[in-house]
Amino acid sequence: MALSSTPFAQDWLDRFSEAERPAAAQLADAVLLVSHRAFQRSLESLLDELATGRGSEDLERPMALYAERAVMTQKRMDPELGWPIVEALPYFPGAGKGRATGKGVPAIDPSEPEVGSEGLIANFITGYERLHRNRVLNHPGPDALRKQRPSHMVIVTDFVGSGERVWKMVDAFWRVATLRSWHSYGRIRFAVVAYSGTEDGLRRVRSHNARPDVRLVQACPTVYTEFKGKAANAIHALCKAHPPDLKSPLGYDWGGALIAFAHGMPNNAPPILHSHANGWTPLFANRSALAADTHFPASMADALAEQARTVLQIRAAEQFLAAPANRRWIATMLVLAAVQAGARTSTRVSARARLPMADVEEILVFTRIARWTDHRNALTVLGGRELTRLNRRRARSAVLPTAEQPHYYPTQLRAR
Repeated sequence: MALSSTPFAQDWLDRFSEAERPAAAQLADAVLLVSHRAFQRSLESLLDELATGRGSEDLERPMALYAERAVMTQKRMDPELGWPIVEALPYFPGAGKGRATGKGVPAIDPSEPEVGSEGLIANFITGYERLHRNRVLNHPGPDALRKQRPSHMVIVTDFVGSGERVWKMVDAFWRVATLRSWHSYGRIRFAVVAYSGTEDGLRRVRSHNARPDVRLVQACPTVYTEFKGKAANAIHALCKAHPPDLKSPLGYDWGGALIAFAHGMPNNAPPILHSHANGWTPLFANRSALAADTHFPASMADALAEQARTVLQIRAAEQFLAAPANRRWIATMLVLAAVQAGARTSTRVSARARLPMADVEEILVFTRIARWTDHRNALTVLGGRELTRLNRRRARSAVLPTAEQPHYYPTQLRAR
């Protein structure tokens, strides 16, 4: 069921005028809902993939895992730019020059005392470390790093929004002289593992001199990727009107992120969805998604079925997706539909199609081999024919009664 049709969303939708309500419903339905189970299982799989994908010389070495959070920074005057800049301090205090030693209590920014998703991530890392005793180090300091010789310094997070906070944490590691020295000799690498992120945020993190290996489960849909033309104008106007007079009506750094985890919603999402500013009542109060938890997809299969219904308009999708071959075909059609809508990178296709990055990258290779897309990920004539064929098949399909749709309309008996 679409989120806008649930009792959870009805009170919120009733706060809008009759003219605004359709756009508000579209905005609610565009939010990607990530259940707690899907979040943990997907992150675990991504870490397993990183661990097993290392070179043979690294397989016997552990990985050092750290939960992403704000680090200490300082202002200094940049002589070339001529104005002050903010830069991260070394992750381990006093380790900017010379040999890093000690247990390594991190330099955490005291101005951000609230423990948000980093608390959940820290607990996840603890559980993962207990499962893989000899393969994982849980927030090790310099002494433990020197003794255990990990192959990777891995930052684990739920979401990369603007990318600024993750970039600063990578930079904090980079400013530890010992780590920078090990990296220069190829003895250690940096990585970022996230459930989701925006294309701009991922680009920002990858731009760091440490060249971190950035991996994510699924790209984040945004206001910019989900809405075009008149629909986009209506959504922008809605976000500016509720709550009124905000500097960033689409969220921090104008991110426009449309994602809600069971543990909360990022501040890069439009305030209309989570902010109490100026007396507004949001859909996800205080960025908490606990009240909507029962409406989250129970699995990736449920999420795929919902996409098959809404994007491809395939009815009784759960029954059709029971066979692996059918799931593969539906995923491929979703990728083609995303490409047809203008998505050109694997990140944007993942966000638009609501599919895991690994599946999208594999399917895009297949579509190029089949000549359904070209080397720029643009739809070819052959690819357009496949989508046209899908429309014809859908028009001929009998619509049988199901538990979800008990009403039967005998479309096949109608004259054509």
